[in-house]
Amino acid sequence: MNSSTGTMVSEVLPSWLTDAANRLRGITGFVTVHPNGGDPRTLAFSRYEHVTRVTSLALSLSEDRRLPRAEVLLLSWLHDINRWPFSHNSESGNFEHADDIERFIAGRLPVATVSQAVGIAHKNVAGLHPAARAVLLSDIATGLLEDTLFTITGLNLSPSELPNDALDLLRLPVGDYSFLEELQHLYTLLNQEKDVPRYVRDFNSLVFRSTRKFLADHSFLNVDPLESERFREIRLSLRSGYLEEKIFPLNNEKVCHGSMIRRVIVDPVISRIGCEAPALLTRWTEVDMVAYALSERLATKETLDALAPTLDYVRMFEPNRCFM
Repeated sequence: MNSSTGTMVSEVLPSWLTDAANRLRGITGFVTVHPNGGDPRTLAFSRYEHVTRVTSLALSLSEDRRLPRAEVLLLSWLHDINRWPFSHNSESGNFEHADDIERFIAGRLPVATVSQAVGIAHKNVAGLHPAARAVLLSDIATGLLEDTLFTITGLNLSPSELPNDALDLLRLPVGDYSFLEELQHLYTLLNQEKDVPRYVRDFNSLVFRSTRKFLADHSFLNVDPLESERFREIRLSLRSGYLEEKIFPLNNEKVCHGSMIRRVIVDPVISRIGCEAPALLTRWTEVDMVAYALSERLATKETLDALAPTLDYVRMFEPNRCFM
């Protein structure tokens, strides 16, 4: 988060929402955060940092489009506020966070604001006001860019292993020497120096610049593209034909052991807590969920330790695909 965004959060967000936002530091974003206190690199990938990047882009769009800054800030932090520990690996088939936002907010904000937050989470474009549309666009675009940049700088996969047509659509100049130097700098910060704060700062800056460039190059920066056929085609191509085939199997299964997480911790915990799951899991972090599993003897410490993400997977098991 840049300093101006940080100032706005402290000045505008209600205290309950600030507390809820801080919980997202312990929730999976691109990579599982568990175990907090173990490999410090995992914290760079948290859901909190994703929302920070979405917020920064949405606030810049609010300036371009003269939208109410405070409303954009509020909706940016609301759109992912009630994710479960381990996110998609725990929620799939069990929980839809968009359907739960109204319960989570529980009358603490105006009905109109809640409606817009729910609409963003459901990607219900037709019912969104301009500020909410800017947040949704920022969420979609940020997700497309950050996942690729994380894969290269965080997981050490060479850009040459990614399809050229997708990189071109994303407008990532991987053939440019200065751009590659920036990617190498980020890799070094995280994986060699393990300087997580500097990595997060510089990575967020790169995502912001890259996402603005992506939107500008496709002529989506100064107009609202959410209902355009071209935007839908680009998003679908990158999502289903690229991220789901090339990125997600690496980060979710090989690095994060997603299927094992679900089998070893998520299913037993949800079975034990039953109907209390929405209320409890929207308050817990991944550390809390692991602690509960241990306290209830649903899993052993050795089994849970095995769920820690293997951030060096590419270097260890597929070294011919390494970036550095």
